[in-house]
Amino acid sequence: MPVHRIIPFSNVEGLGNRTSIFVQGCNANCLYCHNSETIPMASDDSQQYSVDELVEVIKGNKPFIRGITVSGGEATIYHKFLTELFKKVHELGLTCYVDTNGFFDRDVLNDLIEVTDKFLFDIKGIGMSLETLCFSDFLQDGKNIVNSHLQRFSVDNEHFWNLDELIKLNKVEEIRLVYIKGQFDEKHIIREIANKLKSHPEIALKLIRVHGRGLPKERAFKLKGFIPIKSELDDLAAFAKSEGLVNIVMIY
Repeated sequence: MPVHRIIPFSNVEGLGNRTSIFVQGCNANCLYCHNSETIPMASDDSQQYSVDELVEVIKGNKPFIRGITVSGGEATIYHKFLTELFKKVHELGLTCYVDTNGFFDRDVLNDLIEVTDKFLFDIKGIGMSLETLCFSDFLQDGKNIVNSHLQRFSVDNEHFWNLDELIKLNKVEEIRLVYIKGQFDEKHIIREIANKLKSHPEIALKLIRVHGRGLPKERAFKLKGFIPIKSELDDLAAFAKSEGLVNIVMIY
């Protein structure tokens, strides 16, 4: 599996101190991605690891961590590799998390879902706004893949169905929404999330105010005019509370 970087100790990618592994390669091209260097499927900055090589890295961190989180990029692209890795990491007494954009075929991911302790689920939006936010200039193999993803995840909102299934399986630790002003109906998304979490108040909703700091110039330029001010994020959090959500984290 191609790995862009490994952070030995992190406390922001799930519960407790964790080793975070960022894969190289993504099935989307989100305009506001702050790991845009991990989007291409290949990079001179990435390194190929076998399962056993990663296990040895994790063993070295074991006394100081509660588990591992695989992010990216999009971790679910490498579901077969991760299924094997997670089985071996569980033998070390550690938990295994996956950070995902939700753009996956869950029938293909059944084995990975079974061995994953928790998912950190990043809602990218809903409806055709995803075409400009996440599926433009697609970096995979051509228009057939673009069209397939637009149909499944923009028109049919399959990523929301994937979230439903993971919640039912008690596999979700947090849901994230990056607030981009004027690009999608954020209140509609909040209502959808609130409906899903009525029986799961322990799942956190993390609201993140989009910003252009650290982005490549061409991406930051395209975000001009769509960055909410802090008080607008406060207002969105207040709306989320009015919809019954109680575990809300805001990142300004």
